[in-house]
Amino acid sequence: MENSENSFSFPSIHNFPPFYTLQPTQTTWQNQAALCQGIRRKLKLDTLQAIIDTMVYRGTAEWDPPSKKDSAIIYWRKPEDWANLINNWVLETGMSNSIVTVYEIAHGDSAEGFEFHGLDQTILMKALDILVKKGVAQIFQGTSTDDMGVKFFGVNG
Repeated sequence: MENSENSFSFPSIHNFPPFYTLQPTQTTWQNQAALCQGIRRKLKLDTLQAIIDTMVYRGTAEWDPPSKKDSAIIYWRKPEDWANLINNWVLETGMSNSIVTVYEIAHGDSAEGFEFHGLDQTILMKALDILVKKGVAQIFQGTSTDDMGVKFFGVNG
């Protein structure tokens, strides 16, 4: 199918009806899930949930909250990867044994230019929790999440 305005051609899979239904055969389903559905058609809710379930299994998404399947966090980078980037920033910028606020990590001048600058607060907190569990950081409560303090111990996690 071709659009005469800009000569865009849809991929051949675009017109394949089974592409828009949940496939019962595991191999076919895996192929379908891998194609990402990037062709502006709608899927049924159960098919979307199955796609997100696959992403959850792979670690690239999680249901939020886990008890329901009506909202999900989709990761383009896993919280573990964000945690490593933040820890590397701490080591590179000499912030070891320093306390910074969550706001400073996400929006501060010292974080500007780093990939996590502007990171969504929910994902940032997941990354910081990972650093706490690894023993390379400690979180101090504040009046809000932005005010929370984070002490980094300057250890490779």
